[in-house]
Amino acid sequence: MKKETFDIIELRPATKHYYGDSLKMPEILLEDGLLVKASTLDIPLGHSRYGGPIADLPKDFEYPDELRFAGQLDLKQIAPHDTSGLLPKTGHLFFFADIMEDKGLAVYADVDNSELVRVVKDHEDNFFEGVLIKEVFANTENLSNRYREPEYEDEEEYTNEDGLLWDYFEGSETSKIFGIFTHCQYQEKQILEIVNSDKIVLLQIGENGFNDEGVFSVLIDKNDLKALKFDNCEFHWGQS
Repeated sequence: MKKETFDIIELRPATKHYYGDSLKMPEILLEDGLLVKASTLDIPLGHSRYGGPIADLPKDFEYPDELRFAGQLDLKQIAPHDTSGLLPKTGHLFFFADIMEDKGLAVYADVDNSELVRVVKDHEDNFFEGVLIKEVFANTENLSNRYREPEYEDEEEYTNEDGLLWDYFEGSETSKIFGIFTHCQYQEKQILEIVNSDKIVLLQIGENGFNDEGVFSVLIDKNDLKALKFDNCEFHWGQS
C-alpha cells in the first residue's frame, strides 16, 4: 500500500545568485541584478548553499578534481526541522557531482563552522552559479499531487482507474530533504518503486529559485543514513 503523506524539510533560496569573480558574464544575464559577483555578497563561513565557486570544506578534505561542488548543508541549520530524527544534529554534508554522468560524492564531516576552510574554484561548468539557502522549515507533501486531470481528449485513454494521469513535472518546483523522489524522465512505476523502497531523498534542489530548469537529487539508503555511511549515494539530474 502506497504511503500518501510525507514529511519533508523544505529549502528556500536567497534572492541573489553569485558567480566567480574571474568570470565574464553576458550583460543580459546581469540586467535584473539577481546574478552578481561572489565578492559583492556576504557569504558566511559554513552557511548552507547550492552550487557556485565557493566551498567551505574540512581542512584535510581533498577537493575532487573530476566533480563540481554542488552544495553543502549546515546541519545545525537543517536538523531542527527534521521530524524523523534521521539527520545528524551537527556537522556538515558536502555534495560534489557530475550531472552529465549522474555520478557524485557525498561526504559528512562533524566539524564546526569555525573549523572549515574556504576554497574558491571559479568555473563555467554546471553549478557555476551559487545561491545561499535562506529558509529551512518542516513541511509535508502528498502523493496525490503527483496526479492530474487529463487536459486533452486523447489523454483520457491513458488515465488510471480514478481517471487521472501521472504528472511527470509535479514536484520539480520544490527543494527539500526527504519526501517523494522527483524525475521528469521517470515513469510512475519507477518513482513509486523508489518511494516504497528504503531509499531516501537526501537532497533535492528544484526550480523554486535554485535551478531555472532541472532537478538535482541525491538518494541514500535509509540504513546507510542511520550509519552515517554516504559512499553509496545515487545522483540524479532530471530535465525535460
